Amino acid sequence: MNKKFSEWLAENYDKKATKSLKNAHKPMESLSGDEDLNDRCLMDLMEHIANMAADQGSPKQLIQRPLLAFYATELGNRLEITPMQALLLALFVNMYPDKRIDTKDIARFISCSNIAIMVCYHDIQALCEKGYLLERKSSREERMDYHVPFRVITAFQKNSVVKPQDYSNMNGDDMITMLSDTIQAYIEDDIDEKELQFTTSAIINSNQQLTFCRQINEYGLTNDEKLLLLNACCGFYYNQQFTLDTDNIRMLFRPSAGIRYIRLLRNDKHPLIEKKLLEPSGGELANSNEWCLSHRAAVDLMSELCPITSTSAKQGVIDAESIGKKALFYPTKTAKQISELEDLLSPDKFSRVQKSLEAHGMRKGFACLFYGLPGTGKTETVLQLARKTGRDIMQVDMSQMRDKYVGESEKNVKQIFTRYRRLCHDSALTPILLLNEADALLSVRLTKVEHSVDQMANTMQNILLQEMENLDGILIATTNLTQNLDSAFDRRFLYKVEFLKPTAEESRHIWQAMLPTLSDDNARILAGKYDFSGGQIENIARKQVVSNILHDSEDLDMSLISSACEAERLNRRGDERVRIAGFC
Repeated sequence: MNKKFSEWLAENYDKKATKSLKNAHKPMESLSGDEDLNDRCLMDLMEHIANMAADQGSPKQLIQRPLLAFYATELGNRLEITPMQALLLALFVNMYPDKRIDTKDIARFISCSNIAIMVCYHDIQALCEKGYLLERKSSREERMDYHVPFRVITAFQKNSVVKPQDYSNMNGDDMITMLSDTIQAYIEDDIDEKELQFTTSAIINSNQQLTFCRQINEYGLTNDEKLLLLNACCGFYYNQQFTLDTDNIRMLFRPSAGIRYIRLLRNDKHPLIEKKLLEPSGGELANSNEWCLSHRAAVDLMSELCPITSTSAKQGVIDAESIGKKALFYPTKTAKQISELEDLLSPDKFSRVQKSLEAHGMRKGFACLFYGLPGTGKTETVLQLARKTGRDIMQVDMSQMRDKYVGESEKNVKQIFTRYRRLCHDSALTPILLLNEADALLSVRLTKVEHSVDQMANTMQNILLQEMENLDGILIATTNLTQNLDSAFDRRFLYKVEFLKPTAEESRHIWQAMLPTLSDDNARILAGKYDFSGGQIENIARKQVVSNILHDSEDLDMSLISSACEAERLNRRGDERVRIAGFC
């Protein structure tokens, strides 16, 4: 267009009206009636429109004002929309960066009734169809509002027209990232259901060169089924242990649909279960609240996008046959408890006990607590129990479960048990779940929560308690705690075994087990002089073995052992030094 206002006015209004209309705009000196818009950028035009519209009445009244209509017509011509749509778009852009722009917000700004804005619904819809606005009519909430996408604002700032986003010829990583971001935007209410379906379909249909996209279309899924499957695929891509839980499903769908889908999944009646695309997490020992991508779906959909590791959860598991034999010495009471536990975990006895418990309506799982000072043999005892009973071990360092991101620590705890259930399903004998260094999670829960970190700790503990309640396998937790154990955990541990430092006699046996050539007298002297744990004695023995290899010798170097003992004690007691004497 690029006409001066006077020229445009002469063409669009009769002469009688022109004089009065021009006079009505005389106070706006910054907006010259003879202004040429050649140099005006899109944002300039929108700013003028918004300024002129503030507190001036309904859109229909505003568009009758020549100077405002002049700017709206110019903006509309550039964006290929009507002057009324240009007026409305300028008003919405003026509200940026609000993510929930209600028609009431526009009505308040221009001082008119909300109905006056609602009358313009078809023009607003036209802006949505062209991609200038996103309609957020959430099926999960009784409301409708709008949002100006960031890409639109960026285009206007560059004085360029918004073009439809091109999703074609994406690589696998970019395609999954775009799908994941779109689903997350929907969960966070940044886009509505219509935009979600449009964008996900555009991504998939524009990338038929990828097996993933072709296969998704071949399944013939409904929109809701496709959304659930895509969410599972995105989770699998970033973490192959990912599971869909009831919370995920509730976030994806309106309440009534979410409840119905959860019920169908639990009863194995959901189409994704029937098509063998999803399966309960853990097979026969499945958690009724978690589902994962089936092996078939993982191979069909994901093998082109990422290397498919074994879905059996065997990775990182300690095989029972790989555990070396090691002599352990305990006080009488501890030795008796360990012996009973070994007997219980023998394949025949364990199976019989579980069947008997189930027949009596009792929990089948076994949770045991090994507690005591560091180096007293807690972890090694679990290893030896596994070796003797032929059970693999899934070992988890609980001190590494905390994550800096909100909600991730809680997910980490859930995924431990999800993976364990899969391992149980894939193992001939029920494996042992070893939660090493579980001190923080077993301590008394906080009653006065003041920080998000405290809330996270309590939530992690509650998840652990619930999982222990539903446990069908074998859990052994180790902790250095001798006090401050939460009573709720105390009730859930069937066996609680305390590991004490060895007595002098037990210490003598440990010394000779670690150093077979050590004489009885020297072993007795060492045991009497040092109140060491088994772990400390092993450290000293290792130094002797290393020294023998370095010096090509098989003789014991008592001076080396003396220095190592002194250093070990120094580490434990600061600068305290004890003279060692009396070696034979």
